[in-house]
Amino acid sequence: MTYPGNKWIKGHNISYFKHGLIDHKLYRVWAGMKTRCYNPKAEYYKDYGGRGIRVCIRWQKSFISFYNWAVKNSYKEGLTIDREDNDGNYHPNNCRFVTCRINNLNKRIYKNNTSGYIGVCFHKNINKYMAQIKVKGKNKYLGYYKTPKKAANARKIYIIKNKLKGYSI
Repeated sequence: MTYPGNKWIKGHNISYFKHGLIDHKLYRVWAGMKTRCYNPKAEYYKDYGGRGIRVCIRWQKSFISFYNWAVKNSYKEGLTIDREDNDGNYHPNNCRFVTCRINNLNKRIYKNNTSGYIGVCFHKNINKYMAQIKVKGKNKYLGYYKTPKKAANARKIYIIKNKLKGYSI
């Protein structure tokens, strides 16, 4: 298996022999990023590399560079890496470590979403757009609106008023 800027021996990056951290959880995070972005046979490649998501050159070439950034930027066991801009690359200015719950809130709009807004869907039977948000595992319905923009704005106002962190607006 070959990835840009790295040589692989029996599935392990040569840099393993330099840093000895192949068993560290951050090594698996780093390897996972590269696999999702550069291996067309990977399970989630279509959602990452297939959409043009890449890993910055510095991290691509050096696990130690990624490791040092992670340690300086709030990495703790149990957190996952998250791209703040879901359409952006894995890069120090676009990544953070968050809980799984926060990571799940930062998703792109699904292909079948016709409104163009997160948390907004059209109801044919009443000919209006409904705004909703999931808070603590429960759906909260925010009302029906004539336009998708008004429904999205209601969701945005709810997020701001309730000081909800990590939600995409």
